[in-house]
Amino acid sequence: MSLFVLSLVLFSAFMHASWNLFLKKSPDRLVTMATLHLVSGVIGMAAVPFIPIPQLESWPYLFASVILHLGYQLFLVKAYIYGDLGQVYPIARGTSPLLLGFVSVFWLGEELSTKMMFAIGLITLGIFSLMFRGKIFYSHTLRPVYYALGTGSFIAAYTLADGLGVRFSGNAASYVLWLMALECWPLLTITLFMRKGAVLSSLQQNWKFAVPGGILSISAYGIVVWAMQNSPIALVSALRESSVVIAALMSIWFLKEETTVKHLIAVAMVAGGVILTRI
Repeated sequence: MSLFVLSLVLFSAFMHASWNLFLKKSPDRLVTMATLHLVSGVIGMAAVPFIPIPQLESWPYLFASVILHLGYQLFLVKAYIYGDLGQVYPIARGTSPLLLGFVSVFWLGEELSTKMMFAIGLITLGIFSLMFRGKIFYSHTLRPVYYALGTGSFIAAYTLADGLGVRFSGNAASYVLWLMALECWPLLTITLFMRKGAVLSSLQQNWKFAVPGGILSISAYGIVVWAMQNSPIALVSALRESSVVIAALMSIWFLKEETTVKHLIAVAMVAGGVILTRI
C-alpha cells in the first residue's frame, strides 16, 4: 500500500473516531445515528444528479450494502443498550478485519503476504485488547457480546459488499454518494416510526454537531471505499478500524478519561501493525 493511500485511510479512521465521539455522548443513539445518516443522505441526494451512475454490475452490491448497513446500525444500537461503548465498540470493530482476512484469502483469492497478515493480526489484537477491564469481562451477561459480534459481522459483510461493488462501479465517488443517498432511508423510516418527531427535534437542537458529523461520516467511508478499489480489502479494513484506538485516545484527551496500560499497549500494537504495512 502506498504512503498516500495509507495516510488517507488513517485520516479516515480519525474522522470515524470523531463522529463516534459525538455518538458516544448522545442520550438517544438511535435518533442520533438516524440524524447523522440523514445529513450524509442529503449530501448524497444533492450530488447524484451531477455524477455518473455506477455501472450496472455494481448495483447488486450497492443494494446488499444498504440492507447490511441497516443490520449494522440496529445491532450497534442494541449493543449499546446492554453494554458499554468502551467494550462493545472494540469487539464490533475488531471482529470485522479478522473475518475479512479469512474471507479475502480463502474466498476472494486476494494475495496477502505473511507480513501483511501479521500486520492485520497485530492491529486486530490491539483493537480487541481494549475490551478488557482489569479482570472483569462481562461478568453479568453475554448479551452485549452477542450484539457486538453481530455488529462486527455486519461490518465485515457490508465492507466486503462495498469493496467488491466499487471495483465494478467505474467511479468510487459515484458509488459512495449513491450509497449514502439510498442508505439513510431504511434507518430513517424505522426511527420516525419508533420516535415520531424526535429526528427533526434532534436536528434542530444538534445541527452544529450533526452536520459536521454527517460530513465526517461520508468523507471517512468514502476514503475507505476508494482505497478498496486497488488495495486488499482486509488490510484497508484493519487500518480503518484503528479508529477504535484513536477514539480511546480522544476520550482520554477530550473527555478526561483515565489513561491505562491497556491504552498504551493497544496504541503500540496498532502502530506496529501500521508500520509493518510500510516496511
